[in-house]
Amino acid sequence: MMAVSDDALPDPLSDREHRVLSEAGLAVFAGRLILDAQPPIDDAVLGAVAERCAGPLPDPLIALWRTAFGGRLDYDLRADLDGEDVPLSLVELFYPDSDGYHDLWGWIDHERELAEEHQPDWSGGLVHLPIGGFEYLERVYVRTAAGLDHGAVVCWRQGLPPGWELSTGDRVGRLADDLRALFGRLVLDQDPWERQGDAGAEMRDAVDELGNSGDPDARSAAAKLRRLVQATVLDWRSALDEGTLAGQRRLRRLALERAAADDDVALLARLVAMGCDPAEEIHSGLSPLEVALRHRAFEVIAWLLEQGVPAENSLRVGAHAVDVDLARTLLDRGASVDACGTSSEIEVRRRPDGGRLQP
Repeated sequence: MMAVSDDALPDPLSDREHRVLSEAGLAVFAGRLILDAQPPIDDAVLGAVAERCAGPLPDPLIALWRTAFGGRLDYDLRADLDGEDVPLSLVELFYPDSDGYHDLWGWIDHERELAEEHQPDWSGGLVHLPIGGFEYLERVYVRTAAGLDHGAVVCWRQGLPPGWELSTGDRVGRLADDLRALFGRLVLDQDPWERQGDAGAEMRDAVDELGNSGDPDARSAAAKLRRLVQATVLDWRSALDEGTLAGQRRLRRLALERAAADDDVALLARLVAMGCDPAEEIHSGLSPLEVALRHRAFEVIAWLLEQGVPAENSLRVGAHAVDVDLARTLLDRGASVDACGTSSEIEVRRRPDGGRLQP
């Protein structure tokens, strides 16, 4: 079978540009860039994987593997697990002989061992095929069993161990109806050419390296890839200008996070005026106040405290950023104290002569 082309580029790649991308270890599937892209799967390996599954391999998975049989992704992905909106790491696309925690065969064997141990009547074929994830912590699966959910994408996320303050059990959830729909959910919170975020820097560097080549085909391919990557950046500013931001959870949280991190009281006040909650959890369980403390955004901190936002977790997160007066204010507002760290973090902000260091 020939490789399936699915670039979803506004300007399709030429044959020469495809060659350049292949030589650079890059590929495009369903409008998303794959780094360290491996050569397409061959029929023998495809058949060997299919033999270990409960039903036929879904067409979108075959299309992905015909484009790149493994690689790395550098996008932001969030999932609704147990009613909570949480980040999910889909960093590696598994393939044989990778240098990850397990390669594809290792993860298949892992799942088969679990099935044999916990399912006495197991048929011998994997209902859910592990296709990617992050080390041993998070995995993404494609459903292979025949039926209405054939091809659906689900995830598993390891919980924190007992004794951790924020401990949770393992979580599972449905991500998308099929693999192409999942790739459509891979986005960027920030434009990596404008601001460093949690994701995107590796793609930016790969595209820039291609663009610095002396080969004109490499430069033209890089320009197309840059537009492709930037098209996935979430645009909360347009939603703000259109007045629709408050009703869009992910965009709303991005805007609140940006205002808190940048010490932008004017933006924060505008967001609250249009219906955004200044106490909402916006990033990894942190509120705008806690984000502001992490970034020493003191004007935003003062403004948020004037609005009466809860401060219970503020010193656990931001003890490094406060002086004694601010610590006292936060304590008066109900901040919990971690005896292992908070007191020493606050005391270190005193000068040797007994005065206070300024923020």
